[in-house]
Amino acid sequence: MAPCLDLPYDIRTVTPDEDKIIKKCLTGYTRSFVKCGKNEYVMPGVFRKHAHAIYNLQVRPDDVWVITFPRSGTTWTQELVWLVQNNLDFAAAKQKPLYERFPMLETTIQIPEIAFELIKANFMNLKNFQGLGHAVKTPSWKIIEDQTSPRFVKTHMPLSLLPPGLLKTAKVIYVARDPRDVAVSYFYLHKMVMKNLMRSNFVAFWEAFRRDLLPWAPIVAHTNEAWLKRHEPNLHFVFYEDLIKDLPKEIRKICKFLGKEYTDEQLDRLSAHLSFDSLRKTKTVNNSTGEKEDDIQFIRKGEAGGWKAHFTKEMEMQAEEFLLDRLRGLDLSYPSFPTRETTHL
Repeated sequence: MAPCLDLPYDIRTVTPDEDKIIKKCLTGYTRSFVKCGKNEYVMPGVFRKHAHAIYNLQVRPDDVWVITFPRSGTTWTQELVWLVQNNLDFAAAKQKPLYERFPMLETTIQIPEIAFELIKANFMNLKNFQGLGHAVKTPSWKIIEDQTSPRFVKTHMPLSLLPPGLLKTAKVIYVARDPRDVAVSYFYLHKMVMKNLMRSNFVAFWEAFRRDLLPWAPIVAHTNEAWLKRHEPNLHFVFYEDLIKDLPKEIRKICKFLGKEYTDEQLDRLSAHLSFDSLRKTKTVNNSTGEKEDDIQFIRKGEAGGWKAHFTKEMEMQAEEFLLDRLRGLDLSYPSFPTRETTHL
């Protein structure tokens, strides 16, 4: 058994003003939020209880991990990767929810304390959304720890908070997305999941986002950690915008990374299955909580540039300032917000 490692980063409570800004958007949390490490990643307060176990999770050579900032094409990529690794077994994929085939490492951490108690008391039923119900009884990292191989692991945590041997041991796919589109999609995710507990409008949500005061933020630092490791043999870095632009091309790159070969006909079928119209109709993938057609869907529009319909002129200027400031001095550049002439991959 590997020795237990101490955390190489600190965890500190956010200031009262910062906590107020966060909780204006995300109600249901009773503990103060925390910031972790030199990049000050924001996490719910309960993260203190699980950080050590997550950092010491034993990574296996046949693991495949998908890492993203929330709402960056995570579910899309999970379904893609799972099918590629399982010989395009569409029948099996339709039999078992994606959150069971490809569980999230920190599900337990993201559950607000109020929701946690409501689930335990059977007053709130979230068992069909990302396995939250199951994670109330057993910590999500423990569920992954006890799984048989090969394991598929989803996480929104940045590389610096994850097991240190991850990139030397397992295959990792990181997906990055324009932060402006992420902000919009992230807002709708919370609006869908929290429903009565979500009282923020997009203006307040954007204010918290651009101040790097939402869970797993700061987004640019999160992405840059992976960008700097993009040439490591066990990491495949892809932009969401490139997946949108030419999905078959990016699927082929991922197949090569995972050591899989398929015919053009098979890849065409996979591409069709991964279309957003198809995924919205696939109940084992689209973890929506609503049943009406006009309810907010977990799998939304699957587009690039949709932020323009939600931002005011002032927000557009704030977003440009936000990106220029966060990207200053970095080699990282988003396809939709190029700050330098570089070949992305």
